[in-house]
Amino acid sequence: MFSSERLTVPEYMSRLQTRARSGSSTAAEPRAVSPGINADVQAVLESVLPPLRSAVRMLRSAKESADLDETRKAIAEIFQVVEEAWVLPAVGRQVAEEVCNRIRLDGGLEVLLQLLQTPAVEITYESAKLLEQILVLENRDYVARMGLGVVLNLTREQEDAQLARSVSGILEHMFKHTEETSAYLISNGALDAVLFWCRGTDPTLLRHCAVALANCAMHGGHRCQRLMIEKQAAEWLFPLAFSKEDELIRFHACLAVAVLAANREIEKEVVRSGTLDLVEPFIASLDPDDFARSLLDRANSMQGWTAADLQHLVPLLDGTRLEGKCIAAFYLCVESSIKFRQRNTKIFQEIGAVQSLKRIVMYTTNDTTCSLAKRALTMMGEEVPGRILSSVPNWKNCEVQRWLQQVGFSAYCTRFQELQVDGDLLLNITEQDLCSDLGMTAGLTRKRFLRDLRVLKTYANYSTCDPNNLADWLADIDPRFRQYTYGLVQSGVDRNHIQTLTDQQLHHDCHIENSVHRAKILDANRRPKPCLTDAQPPGPDVFISYRRTTGSQLASLLKVHLQLRGYSVFIDVEKLEAGKFDDKLIQSLQRSQNFILVLSANALDKCMGDTDMKDWVHKEIATALAGKKNIVPVSDNFTWPEPTCLPEDMRSVLIFNSIKWSHEYQEASIEKILRFLKGNSNQVDGPECSKEQEQEQK
Repeated sequence: MFSSERLTVPEYMSRLQTRARSGSSTAAEPRAVSPGINADVQAVLESVLPPLRSAVRMLRSAKESADLDETRKAIAEIFQVVEEAWVLPAVGRQVAEEVCNRIRLDGGLEVLLQLLQTPAVEITYESAKLLEQILVLENRDYVARMGLGVVLNLTREQEDAQLARSVSGILEHMFKHTEETSAYLISNGALDAVLFWCRGTDPTLLRHCAVALANCAMHGGHRCQRLMIEKQAAEWLFPLAFSKEDELIRFHACLAVAVLAANREIEKEVVRSGTLDLVEPFIASLDPDDFARSLLDRANSMQGWTAADLQHLVPLLDGTRLEGKCIAAFYLCVESSIKFRQRNTKIFQEIGAVQSLKRIVMYTTNDTTCSLAKRALTMMGEEVPGRILSSVPNWKNCEVQRWLQQVGFSAYCTRFQELQVDGDLLLNITEQDLCSDLGMTAGLTRKRFLRDLRVLKTYANYSTCDPNNLADWLADIDPRFRQYTYGLVQSGVDRNHIQTLTDQQLHHDCHIENSVHRAKILDANRRPKPCLTDAQPPGPDVFISYRRTTGSQLASLLKVHLQLRGYSVFIDVEKLEAGKFDDKLIQSLQRSQNFILVLSANALDKCMGDTDMKDWVHKEIATALAGKKNIVPVSDNFTWPEPTCLPEDMRSVLIFNSIKWSHEYQEASIEKILRFLKGNSNQVDGPECSKEQEQEQK
């Protein structure tokens, strides 16, 4: 289980650790150990379970007698035991799961669900907080069967900030129960509540929302992923991934959007949201060791993910999108550090992550992803393979030999050498060749070899033999189709003849066995080619200028609100290439129709005295004024400076009507902004208003 928050209780931690040590120090004395539980865990449980069971009995009794003070006292005692368990460094997961299950078995979970329906608000708050902390697998199953209605009723109290912190944490866990549970929650408004809370500023609440969305994307299956897209979850992930305050919020938002993008059916909608652009730059800015250390401050997350959770990262490693590979490799680095301390690195072999990481090291050209994969393998104690030369058609036999060794087919090196198999022959090998000529008699061995060969063909560089760049054309249809490049090239296919290809030619001449793949290629052939002109693409409807240190959260919210209303929005996401940053940013501003200036706290301070226009906010404002853009200032906790403090070329921005942003009444604030955007009326009071604009307003 991977929760996003816990209460810090270091004074409790030492007591349980002492119990664990004292238990193991009496190893000379025979001790009865429950099946599946080691002696250290049993020692802790023997000291923890009696007071826990006493507290659960107190809770049940207090609930029956309607004694609110005793109820709160019992909840606090149970919460303390649970918190103590989760922070144990080595055996914490096992102890905590036993503790949480015992609460259910002794009737405590049933009582908590009843208390969540009590009119006593403080009892509801504290019961929800405890429930959030004990939702291990079996307890999630109990809530899914007996208490989903109770949880859903709580989600309707969206404006109660204190309750929302715990309810969002409960949903965080329930979204990873089953696909059916996630679908039921979504259809009854739980996802709507999470997305509503994404508009807020409370870090604890946003952290729960980010993890809830990541869990829903990973565990909910394709049906729930489609529902997430229909409810604009990809767009609302943008403010979470854009946050500058909390790396855990950003990480889980990026994980959620990377998982959604891995679904080919909804990939285009996810890309269109703009959130996916934030993933790779963010991951490149992180250090896995620092991130792992930050998890030690959180009870549930300090134990890391279970094998079942980690299994969901493997499809990202094996997928076609760089963002998924990058974030999965990063988090496996983090987990390898955690599992190394727990002496449990074998878990990565068991879930199949090791081979996937090795393929990334061998084939990927992205430095960040490759470096993370190497680091993860090293932490796992696995051999790190060398980088495979991508120009496979030009390989000599020695390079084929090296590839065979790295993918686990060393036993066949001699036979490949005897037959002088080079890159050209390797790319043309068939299953019949493997069986009759190369001695692979076992059918499963041949299947495994052909799987690795497909990966090689997909990542190979064909530039020396593919002058018409058929590889990229195939990849545009489906990235997996790059594997067919060499077959097409060897058959004499080029861009001029590709329109005349038939299914029979693709099958017999180009050796594309998969009939569905042939159909997709032929369908792409029939699509009309886009008309290429020299016309410059239209600019964005809105350019958002903001101060990164204080205005990024509001700027990202404005982007989502406007985007969902059909506006195209440009916001700098720190992904523009170095050297091209200045030109592209200014060009986007010059082509935009409207200029929203986010005036957050101290937003204009760096502009004061900036006579050389080195500050980017100053440069953007001056460009917008010179281009007579429709300027809409949006202020949030902003103090207006004296005009004389600002450079003369931007001073007139102070006379524009501004809109005061309200986080509590965001819809009303957006409606005001829309009126300014639609009417272009914000310059009527300013000296720079042109006659043309006045005519348009009439």
